[in-house]
Amino acid sequence: MVPERTHDPDEKRVRGRRQPPGGNRLRRKFRPAGIASGRPGDWWYEHTQRGALIIGSVSIVAIIILATMYFFGIVWVAALVLGIMIFILAIMSTLTVSVCDGTLQIRYGPVGLIRKRWPVTDIASVTAVTNPWYYGWGIRVTPHGTLYNISGYGAVEIRMLDGKTFRIGTDEPEALGKAIESSRAMGSGPRVGDR
Repeated sequence: MVPERTHDPDEKRVRGRRQPPGGNRLRRKFRPAGIASGRPGDWWYEHTQRGALIIGSVSIVAIIILATMYFFGIVWVAALVLGIMIFILAIMSTLTVSVCDGTLQIRYGPVGLIRKRWPVTDIASVTAVTNPWYYGWGIRVTPHGTLYNISGYGAVEIRMLDGKTFRIGTDEPEALGKAIESSRAMGSGPRVGDR
């Protein structure tokens, strides 16, 4: 006899796996060290942060351009600017940070045209920090190295073994720092010199 399965309306599924009620709506998974199966694509951590200011600003400009084109006809300059706005949304609307298979990776936008990755074995330290407002959003050069940010002021500062530092903006710096430290503790992934 098969037990009857009751449906829980609060239960969510992410990539076919159940998530507890109240699970993160932005596809974030974190497993404590030692539970990963070792298969490629078995994520230790992944979080996508949306750039509400970028999305809102570009959307407003796109609506104004579309309204102008509707009332005054198609103007090629306006159509070109609209295309640029859509391109900006495609490459800079979100920032996804993941720690998987011994690699820290960031990816801007749903397209993933701008991406960067670092082996966790080359990371010396990870510290949760708060960026000043004037550091801005996007990819910036700061006194603390390159800043990869999409929204907000929270970030993790990462110091590499070669002394270089950079920051990754996130709205959950503690969880990202914990995921990087857990992956470092496992010692997984190739070092830069070993490739």
